[in-house]
Amino acid sequence: MATEAPTRTHCPNCGAKLKRPDLSLCAYCAMPLNMGGKTDAPRDETLQRLQRMREHANFPAAQAYRPIDPRLEARIANIRNRAGVTALTGLLLTLVILGAQFVGDGIDTASPLTWIGPAILAGAALVVASAKLLAGSGDQRPLLVRPAIVVERRSETSEHGIYSAQTLYYFTLRFDDGSEGEFRWPGQGMANEPMVNGQVGVAYTRGEDLISYRKLT
Repeated sequence: MATEAPTRTHCPNCGAKLKRPDLSLCAYCAMPLNMGGKTDAPRDETLQRLQRMREHANFPAAQAYRPIDPRLEARIANIRNRAGVTALTGLLLTLVILGAQFVGDGIDTASPLTWIGPAILAGAALVVASAKLLAGSGDQRPLLVRPAIVVERRSETSEHGIYSAQTLYYFTLRFDDGSEGEFRWPGQGMANEPMVNGQVGVAYTRGEDLISYRKLT
């Protein structure tokens, strides 16, 4: 007697946890989940609406657009801020030490104290260089650009000290190929209001991360 195949919980290609194991496509890497490669999806009205978005005059431009990853941008900003503080410290030390030497017996290039400030400045320059390398390398996972609709939205807020908190949003997105999955997106502050349920747009995703979500205008 034939046995029923176990329910698939993770994508065999990218390893992501599947929100809808009953679907035939992985929402995180767009690979077929069955051995035959069939990707049949129910052709309901919402799916047809999403598929028609590819015929929009501005869809090619949206497909060519490459957004900046907000997580990477935050990391680079943090590195540059630390480098700025380090450089300011090095500059102040240099001025204080050289000033003290100039008032006294003159600048002593043989003294290790003379080079403390410049060494700190050099370290700050290396930190800035590492930020540029990080920006250039980016995330090597493929960027998927697809018409999507927000099915569900939830959020989690974590405290960072007394005056700081970080909100992480989770969006369940349905795509024009019939796949569906949940994607995380860091809050961008009051100036960048997150999407609401039912909002249609073009989703830019890498794995389980939502990089950007744009309306077609």
